[in-house]
Amino acid sequence: FIRHNGLKYIISQDFSDEEILSEFVSSVLPFRLREALKSYIRTVRTPLAIRSSSKLEDSHYQPFAGIYSTYMIPYVDNEDQMLRLLLKAVKSVYASVYFAASRAYIQSSQNLISEEKMAVIIQEVCGTEQDGLYFPTCSGVARSINYSPIGDERPEDGVCNIAMGLGKLVVDGGRTLRFSPRYPQKVLQTSTPELALRDTQREMYALNLKPEQFKTSIDDAVNLERFEINKAKHFRNMRHVASVWDMQNQRISDSLFEDGRRIITFSQILKYDTIPLAQIIGDLLRMGEQEMGCPVEMEFAVDMDVP
Repeated sequence: FIRHNGLKYIISQDFSDEEILSEFVSSVLPFRLREALKSYIRTVRTPLAIRSSSKLEDSHYQPFAGIYSTYMIPYVDNEDQMLRLLLKAVKSVYASVYFAASRAYIQSSQNLISEEKMAVIIQEVCGTEQDGLYFPTCSGVARSINYSPIGDERPEDGVCNIAMGLGKLVVDGGRTLRFSPRYPQKVLQTSTPELALRDTQREMYALNLKPEQFKTSIDDAVNLERFEINKAKHFRNMRHVASVWDMQNQRISDSLFEDGRRIITFSQILKYDTIPLAQIIGDLLRMGEQEMGCPVEMEFAVDMDVP
């Protein structure tokens, strides 16, 4: 891509992130690739996540996860418009390799940017639509080694962080719910009403489905909406993840028929096993560790808003 579009000067000179992105987006992808992508979008009916899969991201010794950009685009009926959004997103992911933060990280890890090789993955986004927004019931990150176990937990039991909505909140280090797949009912953050009110999720991310919201930007969250949990009270997915703060009785109720502040406790899933999420995560971590021969980390999303 760089060779075909004569973009080598970008690598050797100092440009701002905005200038780099502008040069990449105004460049042309090969005709065969455009035709292949056109065929692909005829087969999908959901929003898409366009993300990087690079050589350095697969290295065992240096964590490159989250260094490059992931762009999400909405699904639109107009094929030409959908293709334009997709091509723009692919070129934006390529450009993110040369952003200042990426270059600095590569240099600090003793790697050479000229050795980096990039593939781009296109995935259907997990979730359903409500009020022009698209998001999964919950998403999270699980690790097969828990470096700071609490109480009865052991390091080899693993650890998981989950949040309602898109996983950007988890990856960016926002306030999420932490639990051990071995002891899903013992969650420190919900052990007392005071902790639950103070330490549980306050906001969530969802994808805005208006195509005009996706603009060329160095911020890959350009078309993601971020809002407070209390403004999402009416969402269908709330019934799977939320409890209610009963102020009169100073207690947390797992029934959503009561009125009050919503608290993201995931008690329907972790306490009452609506789906055996903790067991599934535990099994996948164990299998991943056996197959890879080393500790693993995985990202996941769950959509319960289905028939």
